Amino acid sequence: MTPAFLKLPFILTSLLAFQATTTPPNPPPRPDETVTSTKLEVVVKQRIGILLVQTIFWLASLAEAATILASQNPQSACSQRILKLLVLSHTAEDIRVRPTVTFFLGVILICFGSYIRWSCFRALGRMFTFEMSIRKDHQLIRDGFYSMVRHPAYTGVLLTQAGIMCWHATPGSWVMQSGILETTFGKLLGLVYVALVSTITIGLLFRMSREDAILKKTFKEEWDVWAKEVPYKLVPGLL
Repeated sequence: MTPAFLKLPFILTSLLAFQATTTPPNPPPRPDETVTSTKLEVVVKQRIGILLVQTIFWLASLAEAATILASQNPQSACSQRILKLLVLSHTAEDIRVRPTVTFFLGVILICFGSYIRWSCFRALGRMFTFEMSIRKDHQLIRDGFYSMVRHPAYTGVLLTQAGIMCWHATPGSWVMQSGILETTFGKLLGLVYVALVSTITIGLLFRMSREDAILKKTFKEEWDVWAKEVPYKLVPGLL
C-alpha cells in the first residue's frame, strides 16, 4: 500500500459533500416568486453550468482515485490499462500522485464550506432556492450561521472552491501530475471549469447587495435590526 492510498477516503468524503451542497435542495421558484437580480443572474441560475462544474470535479477526482488504486498493483494488466489511459506524463513506476498538506487543507475547506451550505439549506428549508426569490410566507432567518454573517451560503461557496483549488491545482494531485493539462482536452476542461466557477462566484458576490435590498424592502424594520446585529456579509469582523 502506497501513501497515496490514504487519500481515497478523503476523496470520497469530499465528493459526497460537494455534490450534496451544489445540488439544488428545492425546485425552482414559481415565476411570481422570482425577483429581479443582477445582469449575471442569467448565468448564475442556469443549472447546466452547475452540472458542468460537478461533472468536471467528479471526473478529475475519480481519475485520481482510479490512478491511486491502479498504482497499488501496477504490474497487473488491468492496472496497466488504467495507468496508460490516465497517466500521460510518467511511467507507472514514477506516479507522483500523493497526499500533501495542501490536499488535506483542501479537504477541510471543502467539507467545512459544504457544512455551512448544508446548514443554510436546513435553516431556510423550502425558502432556499438557487434562483433569487421571495417565496410565499417567506421568513427572515436570523439564527445559526445567519447570526454570524448575512450570506453564509456564499461563504460556503468560497470556502469550497478554495478547497478544490488547494486539492486539484497543487502538486501531488492527478490534475497536476498526470499530464492531462498538457493535452488540448485537459486545457479545454480546465478553462471551462475556471470560467464557469469564476462567473458564478462573481455573480453570487454581486447578488448579495441585491438580496439585501430585497430583504430590506420585504421585512423592513426586522431586517434593519438584523443588519445592525449582523453587519458583515461573508466573514465575521472582516467582510
